[in-house]
Amino acid sequence: MKATVVGVGSELIEGRTLDTNTTEIARDLVDQGSEVGVTFRVVDRKAELVAELRHALDRHDLVVTTGGLGPTPDDLTREAIAEAVGAPLVFDPDVYRQIAAFFARLGKPMPDINKKQAMKPAGALWLENPRGTAPGFLLRWRGKAVVALPGPPAEWRPMWRSARETLGLTGRGRYTKVFKTFGVGESDLYLALGELLGAGQGYEVTTYAKPWGVEVVVRGSEAVARAVRRRIKKAIWGEDEDTLPGLVVRRLRAEGRTLAVMESVTGGLLASLLTDVPGVSKVFLGGMVSYTGEAKVRFGVSPAVLDAHGQVSPETAAAMAAAAREKLGADYGLAVTGVAGPEGLEGHPVGTVFVGLAGPEGHQTRGYRFPDQGRESVRQRAAYAALAFFWSRA
Repeated sequence: MKATVVGVGSELIEGRTLDTNTTEIARDLVDQGSEVGVTFRVVDRKAELVAELRHALDRHDLVVTTGGLGPTPDDLTREAIAEAVGAPLVFDPDVYRQIAAFFARLGKPMPDINKKQAMKPAGALWLENPRGTAPGFLLRWRGKAVVALPGPPAEWRPMWRSARETLGLTGRGRYTKVFKTFGVGESDLYLALGELLGAGQGYEVTTYAKPWGVEVVVRGSEAVARAVRRRIKKAIWGEDEDTLPGLVVRRLRAEGRTLAVMESVTGGLLASLLTDVPGVSKVFLGGMVSYTGEAKVRFGVSPAVLDAHGQVSPETAAAMAAAAREKLGADYGLAVTGVAGPEGLEGHPVGTVFVGLAGPEGHQTRGYRFPDQGRESVRQRAAYAALAFFWSRA
């Protein structure tokens, strides 16, 4: 099955909202054995959307849309799909009552404008949305199919699974293995992988730079994946759907240990990544954002350390980790300090980061130099560096 995935919304075109929906759906389609020919975004104008939908249906077997199913006048996906296939819109009183019940659970009356969300192209199957007011639908047309999903991921993901099952998309796609590395660059991996990189007979090996390191993706051959693993084994921290925060939490739970953090340059991002993991409360005691020298002292860092070594140093990172461990009574303290920019600090260029770890085994520190690609990039890399350092500890 060949597919087109469409993100609907002017905010996607203008960059006010980052479009991750089309990428996620396309990836899932490939995993299920479909071929995704095109993904694109369309503004909230019916004429453009109708034209693009007709073009997609001419070329492909399946069109999946996300967005444009809300109640406001600029939500035009249902109208555009109906016009593109020449089907009238029909009102469903049962779905109307379900939407009204959703508002009732929130203790609010339903505005009249939401009535349009109970409209669908004739012949379409509803995709129930228990998390919002915008149900989706699946329409079969001339041997092809259109799936319309709302924009919020929490709403469309369960609806997409239902649509996928209805369409029989439960097969396996091309073999894919993802190796996740940290501490090595793409050029290092090129030297390590040599002739395996690129495309070969029935396989492909590519690399992608991410905030959590470089991913090596192998497509088409399990034997090649085994060869890749052997060559870069020491740099691999995870595979496929593994995440660094998830692995850190898993290791802490397996060891029966607890963690506290103190962070400066990351401004709370390290704690945020950890608390994204379900069940983290069993092992993560808390964190402190000590963005200034005064805050570091209040949280337990000795003024003598700051006077002698400055805020950005391995000594300060170690002292921060020890203070976090002591303050919260954790088995481990993890700390990160550095320079996010836009200017250097204490003679260190932007991208300088130090991570400290304090635990039963003693104190450890490590320094990093990340490229100056903006404050957010440095902060993300610093947070993941701290997690990778903890994960790789002896």
